[in-house]
Amino acid sequence: MRVSVLRPQELAGDQLAAWRGFQAGNPALASPFLRPEFAQLVATVRHDVVAAVIERDGVECGFFAFQRCRRVGRPVGGGLSDCQAIIAAPGWDCDARALTRASGLAVYNFTNMRADQRPFVPFHRHVLESPIIDLTSGGFEAYAEGRRAAGRSVVTQTLSHARRLERQLGPLRFVMHDPDARSLHRLVEWKRHQYRQDRWGGPLDVFSHRWTIELLELIHAAQTREFSGVLSALWAGDTMVAAHMGMRSSTVLHYWFPAYDAAHAKLAPGRILLLEMVRAAAAAGIRSVELGAGGEGYKSRFANAAVSVAAGFVGSPSVPLWGRRLWHAAENVARRVPIARGGRRADELFFRAEWERNHR
Repeated sequence: MRVSVLRPQELAGDQLAAWRGFQAGNPALASPFLRPEFAQLVATVRHDVVAAVIERDGVECGFFAFQRCRRVGRPVGGGLSDCQAIIAAPGWDCDARALTRASGLAVYNFTNMRADQRPFVPFHRHVLESPIIDLTSGGFEAYAEGRRAAGRSVVTQTLSHARRLERQLGPLRFVMHDPDARSLHRLVEWKRHQYRQDRWGGPLDVFSHRWTIELLELIHAAQTREFSGVLSALWAGDTMVAAHMGMRSSTVLHYWFPAYDAAHAKLAPGRILLLEMVRAAAAAGIRSVELGAGGEGYKSRFANAAVSVAAGFVGSPSVPLWGRRLWHAAENVARRVPIARGGRRADELFFRAEWERNHR
């Protein structure tokens, strides 16, 4: 195995074609987070993004993108990344330690690695289910009927909220992608307000890092068949009541940054928007809407499938690896401590510190 580490913008045309070819041949790699376009856009706003080109016998057999701080690797996009994987043919395998070392890293931290990525399986620390809306069996109507048959009333309840919202504010209008940057900035304002109100407080405001906003602006403007930013919006009368910023590949829409006008929270504008996004995605040929890992209740109500993702780290004996092991041991202890400073659980404080470590 021979590994060359390049900036994403330095990848040659045949290398990009090979990357895209691996994705086209493996539906498990269809996430927009795994597209070369995403790595290139993140590299535009950050200078630490690289891609390892893996070769055997002079032929490219895989690609491994990451952010590098000295000898520590993290996912492309840091704390924003909801999906990581090696881009390669189905069933391809390698020694993850050897790959990490050949990529110039002492340790690589992953947060949402596709759990079926065989090289990383021995290094999983936590595995959880990431909910998905699967649209491959008959489109939106089949999906809605499936939710009802499963005893989930989320579709009926959401449509009822939509009628109430319309009666109060005026006719509803939905657009799958709003090209107006002002709508994106309105969403950011709503989201920052939400961050200030939630239990994590200010330090987890992802938009306090300027590069995050710059990245969303670039993704919003990117519009190709294989990779596009998607800024969906819902109006009631003349009022925009909810918006969502995500991105899509040709077959997968990733649900990423939803927000709504808090003045209308009781009428569930965010859920109305999500339901309309699912309807529009099905009509556009999207095969799945990935909701991302997390414990939010609405995700389990909307989802009809899931994919396993894993968090962990891999590396060779070194100071960074030993430090990561000590951090993991302390985190395990924290999970058993019920209350810590300020009334927060100790493991919540670890989560906040870990998120900041990955995102800075």
